[in-house]
Amino acid sequence: MGTPSWDDLRFLEALARTGEVGAAARELGVSGSTLYRRIHAFESSTGTRCLVRGAGPTALTDAGLAFAEGGRRMRETLVRTVGEVRRRDESLAGTVSLTTVEGMAPLLTAPIRALRSAHPELRVDVMLSNRGPSVRRREVDVAISVAERPPPDCWGKRLFRFDYAVFGTEAARASARPSWVVLTEANATTPEAKWELEHARPVAVTTASRSAFLAFVREGIGLGLLPRPLAGLYPELVEDTSRRDGLRALDRVAWVLTHESHRKSPRIAALTKALSNHFGAR
Repeated sequence: MGTPSWDDLRFLEALARTGEVGAAARELGVSGSTLYRRIHAFESSTGTRCLVRGAGPTALTDAGLAFAEGGRRMRETLVRTVGEVRRRDESLAGTVSLTTVEGMAPLLTAPIRALRSAHPELRVDVMLSNRGPSVRRREVDVAISVAERPPPDCWGKRLFRFDYAVFGTEAARASARPSWVVLTEANATTPEAKWELEHARPVAVTTASRSAFLAFVREGIGLGLLPRPLAGLYPELVEDTSRRDGLRALDRVAWVLTHESHRKSPRIAALTKALSNHFGAR
């Protein structure tokens, strides 16, 4: 006696429900002989006779009727669950998750506002981390990532060019010997950090927080190396065009990413569209 299989039980359930070998076989897309063979396999795995031998092709024993009833409940539960999952996936309500680095956070306000305006029942869970959850491993629905190209198994669309420049307030730029705000390192191996080590002297403030870094630069404490899309949000920040040496080497592309299997989900598609529309119009 082996392990009973739902895949075999469904043949018994179809026979009991349709009352006819031909009808059950057609529904399941098999021959009548295959249907009988699968029912016999189920009998062998359970050690229980389900068909009454010699009493007509569809006569079921009490055990067969009980198994068929159990199969009916399983089939109905599966059909109901599939319907619920499809309705949920096709709905623009519920939750969609987004991850990116902390420094991107100010850029998310406008596209998320537009998304919420269009779909007020859709909630966005935003996770900010340099090593956040992975779209490739399907730990999160959508990511904004700075990379050369999308990783394997992921669908991606270019959002904007992530190019750097030196920015500061007019007062900071006008100083005879401007000071700098730099990120402390955790990030010491990044191209941006290497540029800072060579060019950003003297240092007024160091911080590991990108939001604090931005606040210090905006308050005029020092110059800072910033992505143009981010600096462009703050009219008090002006580019120092005299400090462009080596900055083109830092240029990269920001992508919106999702797993290939998720891209047609309405909730995920709505978020990726909102991001693409916003940044594409910039």
